[in-house]
Amino acid sequence: MIIYIALLVAATINVSSRGGTFSYVFFYAVLLYLPLSFIYIIYIFLALKVYQETTGKLIQKGTAEDYQLVIENSGPIPISDITFYYNEDITHFPEDFTVESFRLLPHEKVTVDAKIICRYAGSYDAGVEGYTVQDIFGILRFKKKVKIPIRVHVLPVITNVAENVIEKLMHDEKNGNLFSLRTPENHLGNDVRKYMEGDSLNRVHWKNYAKTRELYVRLPEKQESEMISMVLISELMDGTLDSIKLRDRYLEYLVSIAEYFGMKQKPLMIFYYYVGVKSYVIDSPETFHEFYTELLTKVGSKSAVGHEEEMLEEVSKKAGNIVIFREKDYDDNQ
Repeated sequence: MIIYIALLVAATINVSSRGGTFSYVFFYAVLLYLPLSFIYIIYIFLALKVYQETTGKLIQKGTAEDYQLVIENSGPIPISDITFYYNEDITHFPEDFTVESFRLLPHEKVTVDAKIICRYAGSYDAGVEGYTVQDIFGILRFKKKVKIPIRVHVLPVITNVAENVIEKLMHDEKNGNLFSLRTPENHLGNDVRKYMEGDSLNRVHWKNYAKTRELYVRLPEKQESEMISMVLISELMDGTLDSIKLRDRYLEYLVSIAEYFGMKQKPLMIFYYYVGVKSYVIDSPETFHEFYTELLTKVGSKSAVGHEEEMLEEVSKKAGNIVIFREKDYDDNQ
C-alpha cells in the first residue's frame, strides 16, 4: 500500500508537470487500479464456489479419513491466487494443500483429494474454514468464510478409564463433582406399624384406618436392582475450542463406561435430551455398538440445561441407582 501511494503521488506530480499521453495513461492506470481490483475481488466472491465433504458420515478421532475439496470458477473471468485456511487446533491435513495457491480458468473446476484428521470427538465444523483472495500485486487482501462448512461427527476413543469409574459407582456414593449417586425411595410394602409423630401422611395405611379407626403406616420394602440409570446433562456447544475439548473428554468418558457395561452384559440405562427426554438401554455388545455408531451423534446435540427436572422426573420412574453425569463438572484430573 505504501508503494502504491508513492506511485500515485509520483504519477500525479508527473502528469501535472509534464503532461503528455504516457503521463496521463500512467496516472489513470494507477488511479483506477484500486477500484478495479476491488471490483475483481467482489467478482471472485460471487463466482467462486467451494464444496467439501468426507466419504463417511462418522469419523474416528485421530484417524486419517478421505476428504475432498471442490473449487469451481462459475464466471467468465480467470481467478488467481486463491489460498485456503483452516483451524489447525481441531483439523489436520497430513498433505497440506492450503500452502499452495490455486488459479482457475473461466468455468474451470478443480478437485482436491486429501486426508483429514479430526483431533477431538463430537459434532462440529471442520475442514476448510474459508479462503483468502487478493489483487495482482497483493495490495488488497480479503478473507471469506465458506458458505457451507463441513459438519463432522467424530467418534470418541474407548479407553480403560471406565474401570475406576465403575468401581466408584458400585462402592462409593460420594464421587465429588463428576458423579452424584443416589438410590430412589424404597417402595412401600405390606408390613405396618403404629403411626408416630413426624411420619409422612403418604405412608398411612388408609384402608386399615377405615376398618380400625387407628393410624398405621406402611413400612418401606427394600427392592434390589442392578440397573444403573445415567442422566446426561450436556451443555450447549458454542463452537469454541474449550467447548470442543470438554465435549471430547465427556464423550470419551461416556463411551468407555457404556462399553464396559455392554461387554459385561450388565444393564445401563442412558437418559439424554433430544427433542424431549430419550432413553436407551445398553446391556450387550450389540446394543453398545448401536449406541456408539448411531445414537451417540444425538447425545449432546441438544443442550439438557434447563431440562434437568424433566429428566429426573422421567428417570425416577425406574428402579435402581441414578447417576447424574454433568458435562460442565467434568474434570480431566478426576
